[in-house]
Amino acid sequence: MPLTANIIILNYNGKELLPQCLPSIVEAARKSPFPCRVTLLDNQSKDDGLSWAKQNYPEVEIVHSPQNRFLCSYNDYIAADKDDVVILLNNDIKVDAGFIAPLVKPFETDPLLFLVAPRVMDFSGKKVEAGKSRSGIRAGHFWCNARYPGYESELMQASETDSSGFGAFSREKFIALNGYDDLYLPGIMEDVDLCYRAKGAGFHLRYEPQSVVYHIGQASFKKVFGSKKIMTLAHRNTFLFMWKNFKSPGFWVSHVFFLPFRILWSLLKGDDTLFAGLIQALQKKRP
Repeated sequence: MPLTANIIILNYNGKELLPQCLPSIVEAARKSPFPCRVTLLDNQSKDDGLSWAKQNYPEVEIVHSPQNRFLCSYNDYIAADKDDVVILLNNDIKVDAGFIAPLVKPFETDPLLFLVAPRVMDFSGKKVEAGKSRSGIRAGHFWCNARYPGYESELMQASETDSSGFGAFSREKFIALNGYDDLYLPGIMEDVDLCYRAKGAGFHLRYEPQSVVYHIGQASFKKVFGSKKIMTLAHRNTFLFMWKNFKSPGFWVSHVFFLPFRILWSLLKGDDTLFAGLIQALQKKRP
């Protein structure tokens, strides 16, 4: 039996975005060599974007999340889904017609495969937004980036990756890892955390450049929070990620030693988001 896939699009107030993105996704599902359906998982939208989707693409299933838990809304839906592979996308992504097969096919031969990540272009298709990512610890602080030194030479090579915000996931392994951690709500770093836990469990994460998607980037998130709050959230959640996942004494010595210098340097540059993120992380209580 061929693997089955479900493209699950997380939607919030997508009235302007869905007409730009959903047509390409539905067309890709129709042409897919693997049985593939499309689901809109709606996070309590206030606009009438869903009405447009119902009218123009009745084959798309619409599921209403009982509350807006951002990426964590995926967890309950995926737990009840029956497909082999779930392809998770935001509502600000359009796709190439053949993007599905390169994401799903690797799952046929690798029983430990957790994630296959696509090559991500900006919405115009002129610039690469993300490919494979690398991560590490520098001066007591975690980093994860798709634009590491030399990334350009590796964009067209299928290889391992450390993280991806969207792509094709093994539904079974996603459930085994308990999905996205609500510690990071309202968002940022929950995808990195999930991938970090997957690698720690011995699962494989793959980057596949033959699958191409086009991303506007934080379209819904930026409308709600604004650029400065997003940066503060990113710092807060990076602290939470490190404190949750890193246990070695060597890391903690380095982290505590360098942190005051990092904060002082950022404040001298007129940027208080790192300091604000630290304070918020210290005050954070798990939901």
